[in-house]
Amino acid sequence: MDELKNIAPELSKLKKENPYGTPKNYFDDFSARMHTRIEQEKQEEPEKKPGIIQLVKPFLGLAASFAIIFMLVYVPLKTFTSKDITLVAEANNYTDNELLNLVEGLDESSFFAILDEQDEETETLTNDDLALYLAANFSAYEIYEFTEN
Repeated sequence: MDELKNIAPELSKLKKENPYGTPKNYFDDFSARMHTRIEQEKQEEPEKKPGIIQLVKPFLGLAASFAIIFMLVYVPLKTFTSKDITLVAEANNYTDNELLNLVEGLDESSFFAILDEQDEETETLTNDDLALYLAANFSAYEIYEFTEN
């Protein structure tokens, strides 16, 4: 107690009483008040049917999230891949549409068949051509997966 007087003399002068309490006769009619309150809660109006906005709100949220994901993934991917296709098209004097038609028509077996053919009429593929083809058609993870197997 002496320590409190040294540290905070004004605080030590305050009385140590509980400032809170219940009103007089509070518990006399407590059960009656509780019973009426319970009855009021039971008689409250039933739940309203959800409106059209509340029904559509989750679907709008999903649509918005898919749109954001689409914009964050597709748009940058399209801008980077269109530059690669343009570079390949310029290197081989193909238009973008012709190059897309050539690439879309190839599967893995026909790609390797083209590599195996060494006719004078066909152009030989360089390492740059192969790298551009792989970059345009496979993700980095797929290329890593193929090299590991």
